[in-house]
Amino acid sequence: RASAIPEKVAMAVPRRSLDGRLFWVLGLVCAMYQIFFVRSAAGQTAQLSVNASPQNTQMIPENMFGIFFEEINHAGAGGLWAELVNNRGFEAGGPNTPSNIDPWLIIGDESNIIVATDRSSCFATNPIALRMEVLCESSGNDVCPPGGVGIYNPGFWGMNIEEAKVYKVSMYIMSSDSMDLTVSLTSSDGLQNLAAYTITADKEDFKEWTKVEFDLQSSERNPNSRLQLTTRTSGIVWFDQVSLMPSETYMRHGYRKDLASMLANLKPKILKFPGGNYVMGNYLSNAFRWSETVGPWEERPGHFNDVWGYWTDDGLGFFEFLQLAEDLGACPVWVVNDGASRNEQVPSATIAAFVKDVVDGIEFARGDPGTSWGSVRAAMGHPEPFQLNYISMGNQECSMHYYKG
Repeated sequence: RASAIPEKVAMAVPRRSLDGRLFWVLGLVCAMYQIFFVRSAAGQTAQLSVNASPQNTQMIPENMFGIFFEEINHAGAGGLWAELVNNRGFEAGGPNTPSNIDPWLIIGDESNIIVATDRSSCFATNPIALRMEVLCESSGNDVCPPGGVGIYNPGFWGMNIEEAKVYKVSMYIMSSDSMDLTVSLTSSDGLQNLAAYTITADKEDFKEWTKVEFDLQSSERNPNSRLQLTTRTSGIVWFDQVSLMPSETYMRHGYRKDLASMLANLKPKILKFPGGNYVMGNYLSNAFRWSETVGPWEERPGHFNDVWGYWTDDGLGFFEFLQLAEDLGACPVWVVNDGASRNEQVPSATIAAFVKDVVDGIEFARGDPGTSWGSVRAAMGHPEPFQLNYISMGNQECSMHYYKG
């Protein structure tokens, strides 16, 4: 089952398959439209002569064909980016707690489990974590349901779990109580178990935030699965940055193999990213900020994509876009914010901060590992500079006062 396929893409066509005469035909159509428009508007007549001789044709530059990617309709989060957990850091509900944890849902009821967010995370840039208090036990007066209680995440419209495939789980856990936690892949109703792993711990084993990593191998296929965390042991446990990724991704760089392979088959010469309106935002506070999308995934604050109406954890960030261009053999074209959102604009006198942000981004992509931002790129596993030679300024600001100068 395919998730959202990147929607805003200009699909490449092999240059040799394009006939120069096609452009003469397009030019003729445009000209005829103009003639019709003028004639109908002003009652005028005109004569058009077209010389479509083969000697007048010109080859189209190779770098004119490629992909324009935008984070729209979950093209990245839930699409090209292979992360299966939606809202993995519990940040989507906003900074005030308790907050909405959608699409996470609770297994059990208020008589045996209490779930709420708080600001106890070990990540300063991602302060929200999930606190789960289990009130029931495996035996005694308050017995848990047979399958236990807990939480589950359906991903983006259900997780497509494939038979015999391996999935990498990582999460951060904190608890002062003993623990017997089952992490499993199940069908959407929880009745079909595809894979499971049990985390057991004595008191104080997880008294500090601890990263836990392991693999799950699915025994069956189910295109509408979920990840669930359940227990029948009373106590309090905190979760943060819960991730589920296929072990096999395109070029081992985190992209879905099926979708990225489709992009590669286009043989694009350019990859323009990360979008148009997505770069602007309805408001600048929600615009794409490249510097907040680099570094360890767990430390990226994520942001609300207010133009298209959903949260993104920014796992698919500036570095990943540059890496994707390199993997596709395409020239990266970075779309930068020029001081405007769809509802705001920064006066020219105060644009310096945006200029510096672009310069810093260029240093991240092309700078020597000894530079401030180049060292961040190198620490992410790419000491060699990316071949970023082009940037695209802004998106749809032509009617704005400061854009006109």
